[in-house]
Amino acid sequence: MSRENGTARSMFVIALVCAIGAHAAGPEDLPFHLSSSIAPNVLRALENDKNTERYRLVSHLNPFYLHGGFNGDGRIDTALLVRHKEPGKVGIAIVHAGAKSAILVGGGRNFGNGGDDFRWMNAWHLFPRGSVSRGADETPPPTLKGDAIMVVKTESASALIYWNGKRYARYQQGD
Repeated sequence: MSRENGTARSMFVIALVCAIGAHAAGPEDLPFHLSSSIAPNVLRALENDKNTERYRLVSHLNPFYLHGGFNGDGRIDTALLVRHKEPGKVGIAIVHAGAKSAILVGGGRNFGNGGDDFRWMNAWHLFPRGSVSRGADETPPPTLKGDAIMVVKTESASALIYWNGKRYARYQQGD
């Protein structure tokens, strides 16, 4: 593929991902300048994944995506905020480096004791791989295989979303 065709394809992918959630204009729409910040390989994974057709990218938090080595393979993965079109539930789409699809956490998909909706979350950040202090309950803290995602309701609660080797799991940090 020529460089010109590659650029045209990237622009098409960006437009397609933004159009997936075509609806009345509102604060959750992802402006072109924001979608242009997402790597083309991540956008291609979202474009090719039939599971993400029911979701749209959202940017109500800053940052609206995170980079980290979430599955511990030494490569950089991307986590993006998404909203399910129908019930409007917020979740996280995680695209592992080299993956052709996303792993969806929340957004209408049950996530164990984490529920299926992250609308409560008003902050999130990368939690670098390392030791995890004991959380809000008596459950022993996990041993992280990679970086984790800290989801936060400021002045209320927080939890880690981490790869346990088979799937993403949740560990309650604060109440």
